Amino acid sequence: MESTVQKDSVIPLYHQLKEILRTQIEARTFKPHQQIPSEHELQRTYGLSRATVRKAIDSLVREGLVYRLHGKGTFVAEPRDWQHITLDSFTANMRAYGFSPSTVVLERALISDPDLELGQKVGIEPGEQVVMVKRLRFLDGEPILLATSYLPAHLFPGLEEEELTGSLYRTLVENYGVTPSWGEDFIEPVIVSEEEAKALGCDLGSPALLIERHAYTADNDLVEVCFSLIRGDQAKFYLKRLS
Repeated sequence: MESTVQKDSVIPLYHQLKEILRTQIEARTFKPHQQIPSEHELQRTYGLSRATVRKAIDSLVREGLVYRLHGKGTFVAEPRDWQHITLDSFTANMRAYGFSPSTVVLERALISDPDLELGQKVGIEPGEQVVMVKRLRFLDGEPILLATSYLPAHLFPGLEEEELTGSLYRTLVENYGVTPSWGEDFIEPVIVSEEEAKALGCDLGSPALLIERHAYTADNDLVEVCFSLIRGDQAKFYLKRLS
């Protein structure tokens, strides 16, 4: 890759790198789901610090142009019009289909020192806090989904003390004036652990689907990263593409 970063420019270095990568993605130098160069490679190629490279990639993640996979790297996302998901309340959705949904809050906490990867996903700076909420969702009394949500604490002070057995998104709207508008889902098949099997009422080693959702406002501000583990024998998806 040709270096075009101008270190004497008034334009911030991270922004210059972000625009270089954006141009390469739009030109399909890197195609959807293809891995882009690692942070170390970008540091070496453009002569930039790790923090500058990371800030550029974080910005691309927030814009939905790339996504991270734990332990694997950063990859080009599908074009936005393919991946937008309208966010609906799980509770309202399931009631509309005739189910009786319920929720048990298993754990909630204010995390003062989230690990680096989690902090990057949630879009916070080092030293900022994250609210974690782990909930078990039921349909007609049967456990179906184990969801662990992480949210920037500065947007939702005191959220960990809220009553969260209903719609989390409704709580964000009514109590904080923040409306999740759209999201990206990254779905992969997994095998449940002993702890997860116990919570979901299935056998150890059973298949499941892990959905990593990044939820955004209409202004593209990230408000939640949620990891939802769905029992494989209960998973069924309906996707509608809007042109």
